[in-house]
Amino acid sequence: MQANELELRSVETLRAETFIVPAYQRGYRWTRQQVVELLEDVWEFARRGGRARGEFYCLQPVVVAASPEGGWEVVDGQQRLTTLHLLLSHFNERKAEKYRYKSFEMSYKTRPASAKFLQRVRPEDAAENIDFFYMAEAAAAIEAWFEERSSIVEDCESTFRNDVKVIWYEITGDVRPTDVFRRLNVGKIPLADAELVKALFLRASNFKGEDGRLQQMRQLQIASEWDAIERRLQDDDFWYFLTNSSRESNRIDLILRLCADSQPAAKGSAPWNEDSIFHAFDHRLRREGSNAWQEWAQVKRVFLTLVEWFEDPVLHHLVGFVATQSRVRSHDAVLEVTQLAERAGSKQEFRALLKQGIRALLFRRSWKSGSGEPLRDFIREDLAGLEYSPDRVRIRAVLLLFNLVTLMASGSNMRFPFGAYKRERWDIEHIRSVASRMPERVDEQKAWLARVVDFFGGANRGNLLIDRADALVRAEKFDGPAFRDLFEKLREQHDPGQDVDVDNSIGNLTLLDAETNRSYGNAMFPLKRRRVIERDRTGGFVPLCTKNAFLKYYSTDVDRMLMWNKTDSQAHAEAIVERLATFFEEGHLA
Repeated sequence: MQANELELRSVETLRAETFIVPAYQRGYRWTRQQVVELLEDVWEFARRGGRARGEFYCLQPVVVAASPEGGWEVVDGQQRLTTLHLLLSHFNERKAEKYRYKSFEMSYKTRPASAKFLQRVRPEDAAENIDFFYMAEAAAAIEAWFEERSSIVEDCESTFRNDVKVIWYEITGDVRPTDVFRRLNVGKIPLADAELVKALFLRASNFKGEDGRLQQMRQLQIASEWDAIERRLQDDDFWYFLTNSSRESNRIDLILRLCADSQPAAKGSAPWNEDSIFHAFDHRLRREGSNAWQEWAQVKRVFLTLVEWFEDPVLHHLVGFVATQSRVRSHDAVLEVTQLAERAGSKQEFRALLKQGIRALLFRRSWKSGSGEPLRDFIREDLAGLEYSPDRVRIRAVLLLFNLVTLMASGSNMRFPFGAYKRERWDIEHIRSVASRMPERVDEQKAWLARVVDFFGGANRGNLLIDRADALVRAEKFDGPAFRDLFEKLREQHDPGQDVDVDNSIGNLTLLDAETNRSYGNAMFPLKRRRVIERDRTGGFVPLCTKNAFLKYYSTDVDRMLMWNKTDSQAHAEAIVERLATFFEEGHLA
């Protein structure tokens, strides 16, 4: 193979190799648990019949450079190779002498005794140095694991030798192995799937038959376009429009996974490990007639489709909403949307199918046009049955969609900032706090009183309750009973009529960010209102419907702007029903 290219190599093909562990590598450090986890994982693969289906078990990359002394300098993968050597030695020792085979050789630049110990692990010598100790521990773990599994030894050996493969990566002589080692091991971050796939696309063998200049131009174009896609995905609004998972680098992995999962293995070919996009692309690019240039064009098409959805004022909100709903894997929701788009005959049909899917996600029972049940009544009844604690996920989805459809109905090109929404962890919270949330700790009680004094002070100086609050905060010794009495009086004056069934209804719930929830979660309505308005005034992100609720935009009782009562809650709930009903009406495209 050519240098700087990737291939999959079975453990059996490694037996003829010689590996040299350089001085910059630390010693062997796998624990018993890591060895046992590998054994159990590989046996589970064998037990499930992976070989019969043409699958293989893949280990992490082994990165090597040709050594001037002959053999391979191990840049990354020493731990795996040493463990595999111990396993092969265990299998060998169980055989009669004439059936034993030669394993690959390993030497350690600064620890020559370790190579000798590896050839024959003697537990009585384990205390001599730290390498010996870990090797002896690993050998003991292997011995103990097989002690009660003698009937599967031959199957395990065959699986390890033939069906366990490593991702083999050779680096060129003009690249310093120590530089590659540092890049791979800063923070102990292994070579990522996306980096491996990039190397697959850029390998020279993809462009056989083309002249050198054209080959170079295509490699440069793929590398340039790859970097451009990664840069665009670094825009948090675009990234969080597509996924809920936080990730700092190699965000292109999301696009690659969509491509890998959207095209199943060719008929009659062996499937790949669904957890590895490297397997998928390696498998695809090795097929007869495969074309790396065309495969890359498909990656670009998927990416540009997502960009188009992001920039479309309607699809931005519909697709973005679907992506917020959790799935097993972070890209599954968008994968489902791409498959939906392929089935749709037009953009209008695509939007309609998205809305149908959203309605199915949102409500507990189905609704059909012509059923005789008005859509508004159906939505009103469904939302009225939601309970704060058990239905938090659904309530959050309802409130988020309420914000999205309100933005779409506004006629503007404003787009909901999914980046801010997810980074700042916006979640559901009571508009008017529930009665049971009186602060319990003294520091919380003082903070609550300080906010009250700050908000109601100034023009209200001379107000008996505010003056009492101020005095209580300043007192050398805090008076708990006096606080509880004052808390009740202040709440009765500024937040009267606490009502449990209203407090937990959807009309009394909205989206608030984590910071506000922590500091103002049990504040009275006017204090929360002030916090939301200040955040909006200073340019912070506040969902439109959250701001509208605290400004009492949906309320008919606007004479008392610093109070939130049952009538306000009911008006807010009805506004949600009305907006969602309008959105879901047949033929209505927001």
